[in-house]
Amino acid sequence: MKINQFLKINAVAIAAVMFTGATMSFKIIEKKAADQQFYYNSTDTSAGAFSQESNWAVGAGSSCLTTGNKPCTITVPEGQDLVDVIGGMTNSQVLAIHPSERRQ
Repeated sequence: MKINQFLKINAVAIAAVMFTGATMSFKIIEKKAADQQFYYNSTDTSAGAFSQESNWAVGAGSSCLTTGNKPCTITVPEGQDLVDVIGGMTNSQVLAIHPSERRQ
């Protein structure tokens, strides 16, 4: 009898706890990804080489120069990957992304 009386008195609180638990079980936790930086890590300067993902490495690399014939760094926004940013571009288009940064 005591259990029935307890349930009747606390019915609203019990319903609220159950509703909250059910709601939280469906919530999807998103992993926040930050912008990612890549640096050109190749000596290849042939046509289309600057847009090949395999020629880039994650990180900042060594310091960039203001002159040179290769790209230096690319920042890839959250939710994208390197191919989304430079895929299919010509070498001159990739160089134009950060015109003041070059690597010798």
